[in-house]
Amino acid sequence: MPECTEAPYESEMIMPSPLNIRDIGQDRMAALELEAKATGRSIAEVVLDWIDTGIARSRAERDRAAWVASATGGIADECCHLEQNGPSLARFRQL
Repeated sequence: MPECTEAPYESEMIMPSPLNIRDIGQDRMAALELEAKATGRSIAEVVLDWIDTGIARSRAERDRAAWVASATGGIADECCHLEQNGPSLARFRQL
């Protein structure tokens, strides 16, 4: 049974799994070969770079979603303040 490794996010666990590149089909493999030749890198380097980029983008999107969720309460408070007091410069307000 494969071991779980701890992910950057404590709540996530990653199960190692093999990547079988033969399952991607001939069209995708040809596109990968062309990309590798065009960039002067191996197919493995291209795929690893794309995987790393995708993972980084996914993490950034989750972090942004978490930030938006945490900011929702502050936005609601600001809305109430605007309704009660009208617009004002935030730096002059004391909470």
